[in-house]
Amino acid sequence: MKKITLLVAALSLGMGAFAQSFGTVEVPIKKTGTVDGVDVSTDDAEQANNEMDKLFDDDLDAGWEGDDFNILTTGLRFTGVEIPNGSYIDSAWIEIYAHEAEADPSEITIWGEASDNAVTFDTNSLITDRPSTTATVDWNVTEEWAIWTKYRTADISAIVEEIVNRPGWQAGNALSIILEGQDMGASALDNGRDFESFENEEDPDDGGDGLNHPERAPKLVVHYSPWPTSVTDVESKSTFKVYPNPVNNNQITISNEALNQGEILDVQLFDLSGRLVLNTKASNGNVLNLNGISTGVYSLAVTVNGNTTTQKIILQ
Repeated sequence: MKKITLLVAALSLGMGAFAQSFGTVEVPIKKTGTVDGVDVSTDDAEQANNEMDKLFDDDLDAGWEGDDFNILTTGLRFTGVEIPNGSYIDSAWIEIYAHEAEADPSEITIWGEASDNAVTFDTNSLITDRPSTTATVDWNVTEEWAIWTKYRTADISAIVEEIVNRPGWQAGNALSIILEGQDMGASALDNGRDFESFENEEDPDDGGDGLNHPERAPKLVVHYSPWPTSVTDVESKSTFKVYPNPVNNNQITISNEALNQGEILDVQLFDLSGRLVLNTKASNGNVLNLNGISTGVYSLAVTVNGNTTTQKIILQ
């Protein structure tokens, strides 16, 4: 289905300057300590089946080993993630560098830790025991990798958005993303993908310089905005009606004629600064109570079946 991308809030409210507040964060895995004078991090970790691997290694593995029947899982914790609570995530991925040349396909499921401020990893707790986000992403890696070359995961915007929209999330908290290999059956192929860790080191046996390259540590990249920016083509009839508008009795009715009565809608209300003032669910055709919200101009965002549309409303 065709989609049109607009800076909805900035255009509909005549706020050209507001668009400048849309942001990008790039957060690499960071140092958590030193061992024998060498910087290390417990924020990237590996698990093979139901056993944790050592925390300090020069590579990370995710995928499947069909000869040993090993599911390989990597956990990545990113700290100081300066994304405001309630933000809309336009796109997100993890930037990684291949640890070796690989061509065999890998099937990896990406999910996030469902917590407000993830803690670092340790060898006494399995990565897969952490609570999972509802959102998951299938990352089927089929491209051939070249050693020490930069790649990116599939888009994980839904995962990041679920985490930063948790009631207890605050800008600057830590979030964890999990890359869990999937069972691809008995095989002599190497269906795991190896990529550089925080402690990475170019192996001289591969023609490397024997040095650590900090820029190759896994990095979370997120483009976000405080207003939804994805608007479905109007021909899809996913737009909604709000009445009365202006609102003079602190109540509005939301109606989407393309949906069956009783459909559940995700509803968010943003003020002119982009601050999320209401985050709730409503049934199609039901009344939404706006008691306690100050008079003024707002952007009402309604999400139905993954499609988000916005509309300006005025509270009198």
